[in-house]
Amino acid sequence: MVEDIIFTISINHREYLLGSPIVVHLEIHNAGSKSVSLLDQLKPEFDVVKFDIKKENEKFPFRPYTILDARPHVVSLEPGKSIGDSAKLFYGAQKWTFKSPGLYLITASYNGLVDEPNKVIQSNEIELEIRAPANKEEKEQVDLITGDEQGRFLLFEGGDHLTNGMQNLTELATKYPDSDLAKYANFSLGISTSTEFADFTKNRVRQSDIKKSLTHLEAAKPKLHGYYAKKAYFTLANLYDKSNDKTAKENTLSEFVDRFSSDSKFTDSISKAKNMLEDSS
Repeated sequence: MVEDIIFTISINHREYLLGSPIVVHLEIHNAGSKSVSLLDQLKPEFDVVKFDIKKENEKFPFRPYTILDARPHVVSLEPGKSIGDSAKLFYGAQKWTFKSPGLYLITASYNGLVDEPNKVIQSNEIELEIRAPANKEEKEQVDLITGDEQGRFLLFEGGDHLTNGMQNLTELATKYPDSDLAKYANFSLGISTSTEFADFTKNRVRQSDIKKSLTHLEAAKPKLHGYYAKKAYFTLANLYDKSNDKTAKENTLSEFVDRFSSDSKFTDSISKAKNMLEDSS
């Protein structure tokens, strides 16, 4: 049974600028002839999937910022079918994961087979090149994104109490709008402002700001891929729906389908977008 379950990890690009919030895509595929019961909680916070990272002679486990205490969620994976999810590896319990330029090797292990709880399935190995800033401007961009508050804000995609982090990300998006790192700043700021935030230190609820959220997400959208693109497009579609802008909603969903229909990682999301378009027509 174990040999029939294939665990694959992948990233959108092999090379990233220092400070990029790296997200890894995970996929569990049943290559056998029988259905298999397994846990579908693939994010590292559930402790079903664990990551190991190697840089030169140093090897260390990725430890997530939080551990989720949840009941196991079991699904039946049919032959030929897959389940997937995304894992944010850029910031965890040891703060920023990729602290310096260089070549990083990443592997993961999965321990979620219900009928064989002691079996561990190893993933493939992926290479990740973290490059140093090429000039003074890129160095400033890296400095603006790599603070601890910025890391937590990017990780949780919000947190009004992280005022210094928000200020630095806003400065990054404003001063260097066309930079590669600015898209992540705009994404996190856009997701944050799309929802309410309860600030218990001030005993108040900050309302969502649809206009501001649209501005940030529309600026980020053309440059985003993978996890970030999927969440940005569907958040935008939802915001346009709330704004009663049917045309903008349909255009957003159609653009998503056109951009990513050939990417197998987006199969379920493409189907969802097409269903939303049909419901809207």
